[in-house]
Amino acid sequence: MPKPQRSAVESPKIAGGLGRALAAAGLAVALTASVLGFAVAAGLESEDLTARQRAPQAGAGATSEAWPAAPTTPATPATPARPAPPRSAGSSDPPSPASSAASEPGAAAPALNTPQLDPASALQAELTATVAALEAETGTSLGVALLAAGGDAASTISAGSWVSGRAWSTIKVPIAIAALEAGGSDAAAVLAITQSDNAAARELWNSIGAAEAAGAATDAVLRAGGDSATAVQRLPFGYTVWDLTAQAGFAAHFPAGAAADRVWDLMGQIDSSQRWGLGRLDAARFKGGWSPDDAGYTVRQFGQAPLANGCVAVAIAADASSFEAGAAALDRLADRLAALAEVLPTGPCR
Repeated sequence: MPKPQRSAVESPKIAGGLGRALAAAGLAVALTASVLGFAVAAGLESEDLTARQRAPQAGAGATSEAWPAAPTTPATPATPARPAPPRSAGSSDPPSPASSAASEPGAAAPALNTPQLDPASALQAELTATVAALEAETGTSLGVALLAAGGDAASTISAGSWVSGRAWSTIKVPIAIAALEAGGSDAAAVLAITQSDNAAARELWNSIGAAEAAGAATDAVLRAGGDSATAVQRLPFGYTVWDLTAQAGFAAHFPAGAAADRVWDLMGQIDSSQRWGLGRLDAARFKGGWSPDDAGYTVRQFGQAPLANGCVAVAIAADASSFEAGAAALDRLADRLAALAEVLPTGPCR
């Protein structure tokens, strides 16, 4: 099967309190001024999460997989304000920074309004900005969905204008699992996964049974991987619509069993000519798919990548004018994800 030829490439504590109610007016004014002097506006510290960017990997031209023709950097959380110490009997609260000096003794100070940004929200904002910038820079439509390996689907973070489309050869992963479970050829599975060979994939599909049986068996594999929505198109199976969120979820909850174990192993042996995008991440297990599509040329991948504290499950895609443009855009997207490694969600690797 023709395949792409590319090189592998937090608030200070407001101290003190008002003196007794009958204290000299001068002392009360001095105390109030002291309190106000210590008050500061709560803010958010920010950190540049995109300190490292790498240039796209150069590569040679590529051909289609030959499917049939289609009928500003967000802020990270501020350190939470420490709670005020307990009041002793007879004491009075100091005026809040927003209070006037004429506040009556004993009036409770309103809580400081200190907005917080949880880590997931910060990452969502960062990822959204990053993908939008890459779309503008590359002239492509990009999409990414990710979550911790084994994570809840509700925790999935996604960004970009590319949300859903044809699976193309990424569907060969569940097909290969279903075929091996049915006693299909291991040699065909090797070719279908590591080299994205279409003839081998058709052999696996046919080894399961008639189209309806093969489709049902592949659907069952998807359900075992936590994807409750995707329905495999019987023929051609590459036309199956698989959205990025569902695909990332499948990667996060990759099925168990000997057949799935074998396919998982093969996903770590992808041919060097197809190691663009996620293939640039060390020790990633992934599978790609590419073909001319309605919007130009679709290039997509999904899998798991090991990071320092576990694995992240991810699905990425691009619609571009050509395979080269799409693969180069995914190279850059993968590099940005690598730069965010310390803040990406992770879970136990499969």
